[in-house]
Amino acid sequence: MTPKFFDRAYGTEGQEATNQLYIDWADSYDEEVGSYGYASPRRCAEALVQFLPKDAEILDFGCGTGLSGKALRSVGFTTIDGSEIVPEMLEKARAIGAYRALYEGDIEHPFDFDPGAYAAITAVGVISSGAGPASLLREGLLALKKDGLICFSYNDHALEDPPYPQAVEDVLADGLAEQLFCEYGDHLPTKNVGSNVYVLKRL
Repeated sequence: MTPKFFDRAYGTEGQEATNQLYIDWADSYDEEVGSYGYASPRRCAEALVQFLPKDAEILDFGCGTGLSGKALRSVGFTTIDGSEIVPEMLEKARAIGAYRALYEGDIEHPFDFDPGAYAAITAVGVISSGAGPASLLREGLLALKKDGLICFSYNDHALEDPPYPQAVEDVLADGLAEQLFCEYGDHLPTKNVGSNVYVLKRL
């Protein structure tokens, strides 16, 4: 029987333990989340395409096994790079063929490129409880030039964890970003988990 990892994600603490979880999960991740009707990658892609030319350069941050890159391709985006800190997941993403380039990410320097190198950053399920800290939202915006976009999802666990919604409120309140889109909908519908999908513009 294939082991299940989803429920473990929200009880895992510390970066080392989180990394190990995703290393162990790499081989069965697509199958497991697919069985739950994983909808956030498609919803993020459909939100972003409303605001961005299809030939714009996009960084799929924390691309995992490449499900979000595949979703971006499906709505017509043509120039997508991916970054991921777990090599085992990065290899899965490579096999999908959705990306122009793939990079192994650095936790200490998550956006290690010149500001404005990308017109948009996607972070599907990455800035979230059991994944990456809320501070990644501000760091991602600072990696964009004026009018650059960041598209990300917060599932119910993140929405109920105060630092994550607070991070959105803070970047809007201090004038770093403008909210172009926010919509609640399916995340893992067969597990009755929803998510907010956001698109913010760097000011």
